[in-house]
Amino acid sequence: MIDQLLKMADGPLKEFLANSNVDAGPGDASAIEEVLGSLLQKKAQSGDLSAVKEMFSGADTPADSPAIQGLSGDFASGLMEKLGLNSQQAMSLAAAALPMLMNFFNQRVNDAPQDNNDIMNLVAKALQGGPGAGGADILGSLLGGGGKGGMDLGGLMNMGKGLFK
Repeated sequence: MIDQLLKMADGPLKEFLANSNVDAGPGDASAIEEVLGSLLQKKAQSGDLSAVKEMFSGADTPADSPAIQGLSGDFASGLMEKLGLNSQQAMSLAAAALPMLMNFFNQRVNDAPQDNNDIMNLVAKALQGGPGAGGADILGSLLGGGGKGGMDLGGLMNMGKGLFK
C-alpha cells in the first residue's frame, strides 16, 4: 500500500533529483521510494506512527522536525545501500528528500475536502488495524500483509475524495 502511495510522488521526486547535485540514475526515484516505504513499514510495525501521521497531517514539515530527524539516519543508510552513495551524499539527499516527500503528501491532504485530522487519524487507525479503521485490512501491505490492519488503495482514496488527484 505505501509503495502505491509513494509512486504518486514519482514525478516530483524525479524532478527533485534532476535539480539536485546527486548524480541520479533512471531507477533512483524508485529506489528512494522503496527505502522510505520499507522504513515507514518498519516504524508502523513497531507501533511508531509519528512519521506516517506527519506525512498525512496537512501541515508543513520542516527539515528539522522530529519526524524527519527520526527517519534521517535509517533513510540515509538505506540510500547508501540501495544507491551506493557515500554517507555524506546519503545524508545530504535524505535531508532534502524527506521534507520534500512529506510535504508532497501534506499538500495532497491539505487539498482534500475532508478535514486533515480525519484523514490522518483514519490512516493511523488503518495502519494499527484498530476499531474504527473502517475497512480493516486496507493498508495491510504497509504492515507486511497477513490481514491485520490496513485498507485497500481504493478505500484510502475514497476516504479523501480527491485527495490523490
